[in-house]
Amino acid sequence: MKTYNSNRLAAMVFGIFSLWTSPSLAQVHAIETGNYNNSYISVSVSKSTVLRTTTSFATMVVSRPKIADVSPMTDHTFYLQGKSIGATNVLLYDKKRRLVDIVEVRVGHDIASLQRDLELVLPGEKIKAYAAAFGIYLSGTASSAPVAARAAELAERYAPKAVTNGISISGKQQVLLEVRFIEASRTAIKEMGLGSLIQKVGKFSFSTSASLVGGLAANTNGSVNTSIGATNVDLFLNALEEKGIIRTLAQPNLIALSGDTASFLAGGEFPFPVANRNDNISIEFRQFGIGLAFTPTVLGNGVINLKVIPEVSQLDQRNSIRIKGVEIPSLTVRRANTTVELRDGQSFAIAGMYQSAYTNMARQTPWLGDVPVLGALFRSTRFQKNETELVILITPHLVLPVDDINELKTPLSNTPEPGEDELFLQGKIRGHHAPSPATRSTPSAKRVSPRQLAQIEEK
Repeated sequence: MKTYNSNRLAAMVFGIFSLWTSPSLAQVHAIETGNYNNSYISVSVSKSTVLRTTTSFATMVVSRPKIADVSPMTDHTFYLQGKSIGATNVLLYDKKRRLVDIVEVRVGHDIASLQRDLELVLPGEKIKAYAAAFGIYLSGTASSAPVAARAAELAERYAPKAVTNGISISGKQQVLLEVRFIEASRTAIKEMGLGSLIQKVGKFSFSTSASLVGGLAANTNGSVNTSIGATNVDLFLNALEEKGIIRTLAQPNLIALSGDTASFLAGGEFPFPVANRNDNISIEFRQFGIGLAFTPTVLGNGVINLKVIPEVSQLDQRNSIRIKGVEIPSLTVRRANTTVELRDGQSFAIAGMYQSAYTNMARQTPWLGDVPVLGALFRSTRFQKNETELVILITPHLVLPVDDINELKTPLSNTPEPGEDELFLQGKIRGHHAPSPATRSTPSAKRVSPRQLAQIEEK
């Protein structure tokens, strides 16, 4: 607590009084005193203001001098400067040591300067800054998540570790991720004279002979260029799958909000014994199979920042270990962790994760191969190497929920149900589409050319 006397500080009055007379240096606020109504005033850190009271005072006392500093200027005005974040009060006394009033003072962050910086750095954004309890609260709407993060970062410079971000994001903030896990047999590709599925980073293309599907080549936008035009890359993948060159392991579709993480697992869990301190064995379960975790962040202008962690694992009994009579299998894992930026509807591929398996194939002539000594002449052993490559195709989309459930269609939505005669007598699993009234041929719906119209008018 610190006491100030206006008479003993008369020499200081003329120096500080210049601050009062200069509006650019200190603002003047009038407060009503004398009724013990606990007047309230707020000031920013390292900022100052001049307060004018309605009643005269002779002495003033600050309860917490580390929060704010005051200097009397006249018997009706005093100078107030914020020193650190917090709250304090100023007690005013008259010449007879009687309490005149109590002025509540709160020293906060410089909200006005922060608001000017937000408008300068982020023009056009509807973001407002407010003083909160010993901190700053941000509200409003931002065009994207990075804009909101930039505003919070700017506010952190004014109030480190004391910023509450209440900014909402406008626009599409839900991301649908279409993923296809493909395992390609490199052995079959080499035997058929095909090229690699992934030729170089940033561009994936398919080199194949014309006997398959006409020599398709896929661009980064997910389309396949052929001699008859552009079609979806799924057409080529389905053709390779029918040939036995590739097989689709999983094809999940996941949706996540911007900044949140969505995960997927198609597999299972196997028990794994774990020893504790008392030499007792407890059982834990570990996951295996096809997994995916992704975290999207919607940037401006439809750009999506995507962090993807795909994984394919399977049990490996060949490298299993045995502990106290319990056989524990190992895991063969192929995992990737990547971050990319692309637009809505664009695709990218992850490849290069190989796996090799060696098999020993024995062939023999029936009966003769089992003859001792001479049977070796009728037997042959062949070592075969089987190589596979994991390819992951990923396509993100910005989506919004639908208002009408009828807009959501299943693959069987447009398939008519067969009648009893069609199902039991003809063996059909789908019926005939009934012509709708809008598509029936009527005289009013018949299109007439201008030449025919002129002939009708002549008649």
